[in-house]
This record gives sequence, C-alpha cells and structure tokens, in this order.
Amino acid sequence: MKRSLSVFFTVILLWTIANSQENKSAMDANKSPNKKEETLPAKEKSTETQKDDKKQIERADKTETQSEKDKPKDESQETKKFKNIMQTLDYGIQKDRKAAIGMINDIKNESYKREILLKITSIATSDSDIEMRKSAITAIGDNKFSDGASAIIAGLEDEASDVKIAACYAVGKLKLQEAKDKLVEVLKKQDLSQSSNFTDAIIIALTELEAKDILEFAATEAKNQKNSKMIRERLLLYIGKCGSAEQFNMLTEIYKDDEEEMSIRSYAVKSMGRLKIKEAIPVIKEVVKEIDSYSFNKRKRYYDLYMQSVTALVELGDESSVSLLMNSLRSDNSDVRYKAILLIKDFNDERTIDILKYKMKNDPSAKVRNAARKSLEEKGLIEKGAEKESEVNDEKSESAEQ
Repeated sequence: MKRSLSVFFTVILLWTIANSQENKSAMDANKSPNKKEETLPAKEKSTETQKDDKKQIERADKTETQSEKDKPKDESQETKKFKNIMQTLDYGIQKDRKAAIGMINDIKNESYKREILLKITSIATSDSDIEMRKSAITAIGDNKFSDGASAIIAGLEDEASDVKIAACYAVGKLKLQEAKDKLVEVLKKQDLSQSSNFTDAIIIALTELEAKDILEFAATEAKNQKNSKMIRERLLLYIGKCGSAEQFNMLTEIYKDDEEEMSIRSYAVKSMGRLKIKEAIPVIKEVVKEIDSYSFNKRKRYYDLYMQSVTALVELGDESSVSLLMNSLRSDNSDVRYKAILLIKDFNDERTIDILKYKMKNDPSAKVRNAARKSLEEKGLIEKGAEKESEVNDEKSESAEQ
C-alpha cells in the first residue's frame, strides 16, 4: 500500500515538473529577440509600402485625368458665358443688355459668336431702345458680320440720329456697296448749310465706298460758301480720295482764294496732293512764295496752310520741298517744326536721318523730340518702346516759344 502511494506521488511530481518546463519554453519562445526582429519590421514595411503605392496610384490617376478635366471645364465656361449673354439680351435690364453686346468679343467659339450676332441683328431692327439699336449696329460693323447688312441699311432710315450715324460707319467698315444708292439719296436730302454729324457720317461712308457717283455734286457743294464749313471740308476730303485731275480747276480756285477760310484752302491743297495732280506744283509754289513774303506776325497766321502746301509738294514728289522743310524745321514755332517732322519722315536719305536724330536729342520742344523719336522708330533705326518724354516738364520752353 505504501509502495503504491509512493509510486503515485512520484508520477504526479514528474508530470508537474515536465509541464512546468514546457510552459517555460513557450514563454521563452514568445520573448525571443529573433522573432521580434523578423516579424514586426516585416509587418511595418508591408503597411508603409501599401500606403506609398496607394499615393502613387492616386497621383498617376490625377495626372492622367487632369487634361480631360480641364477641357470640359473650359468648354463649360464658354458655354455658360454664351448662355448668359443670350439670356441677358432677352431678359436683362437695358444697361446689362448693352453690356452683353460688348461681351461678344470675349466669345472664341465661332458658332456661339454667330448665334449672338444673329440675335443682335434682330435687336438692331426691332428693339424699342435707341441705345440698344445703336450698339447692335455698331457691333455688326465692328465684327464685319455680313449677314447683318440688311439691318445696317435699314438703320440709315432710323428715326434716331445716333442710330443712323452708327449705320453709316458700319457701311464703311463692311464696304456695303448695296448701301451706296441709299446713302446718295439720303445725302441729297440733307441741309448742307447746317453742321451735322449724320451728314458728315454719310460722306465718310461714301468715301470708304469710293463712290464716284456724287463727284459733281461734291465739287459744287464744296465751293458753295453758304454751306457748313464742316461739310465743305468733308466733301473736299472725299474729292481727294475719289476724284481725279478733272477737279483740278475747282480745287485751285478754292486754294488760291485769299477770301476763303484758311482750313478750306488747306483741305483743297491736301486733296491736290493726294490726287497726284502734277499741274498743281507751280500753283502751290506760288502760294508758298507769297506766304514767305509776309511779315513774321502775318506768317504765323498762315503756318497751317503753309505746312499743308509743303505736304502736298512732298506727296507730288517735288524735290525743292526739301529746302522748304528745312526752313520749317528751323522755325521758332514748335507747331511748324512738329508738322515738318511728320513730313520729313517720308524721306530716307542720310541727311534726313541726321536731322531726325538731332531733333530727337536737342529740340527745345518735347512734342517735336517725341515726333522725331517715333519717326526713327518707324524706320527701324532705334528700338521701339522707349517712354515718351513728358511735356509737363517742357512748359517753360513751350511758353518761351509762344
């Protein structure tokens, strides 16, 4: 019995010891440094790599779709702008509608622009607001929208003077030959004794169209001293572009008439120069010589006519005009020198270049210096972009000249 119990307890003791050693081995295994170095860093590296890979994928996706996102965005903005203009023209207050017409220049899509111009054309003929009709016709002309031609021609008979004037300018910009007969008809109904912006605009439009239909009418009315000076000057400019040597006698008569207004005489000689009427050279020289004979004070009153005469001689290719220009460049009057600079820029000889360089640096008038600089820039002899000298600092010298 005692032996049996002894064996039993011995077995229990051995089992306990064995179990204790097994648990200790398991605990030691969990605390092993090698396991920590192998497992934990591997787990952390895997997580960081996944995060980096995700970021790279996101960046790649963003880069791939960026250009595609931008394009629809730009197109969407253009479409929104187009719709906004169209809706404003339909429903906006007059101030906003007028501004919307001006916004057409912001539209790049030609299809959208055409649709807006078609609506503007409708406004030009049917809108009750004068400013809207005027702005609409102006926009048609500025954009050279030929489909709006009928609206422009209709505008010539609008009840509002401002609309009719805008229509005249639009005719000139679009070179609407189909409007010529209507313009001639309307012109002959005007009271030429009155200064009128509308009449002036009609003549400008006919000049742009180079319409020779009214040459005889223009010559007669330009000579008529009962007519407005403004209208006579415009008719003379029309003759200068659309006329011929046939108008030489009429122009000479006006030019040589000492009783005629100075500006009218100036426009007459300007037209002779533009028409290249060589027969005018001795006539012009005669007048220039007469002005040179005047006293200093009287000559000052004629300097504009004098310079226009020199201009005509330059345009007619008269070589003696060079000496006249030189005399003008030496004048004490800054306006005479300034106009001479505008003329001398047409010459390309070495002497002219030297004169311009001298005037640019040394003339007492800032206006003359700037004109000389601009002439040299246009010839490509000095760099463009130089700031113009301020005439404010030149008041003292300008006052001294006067």
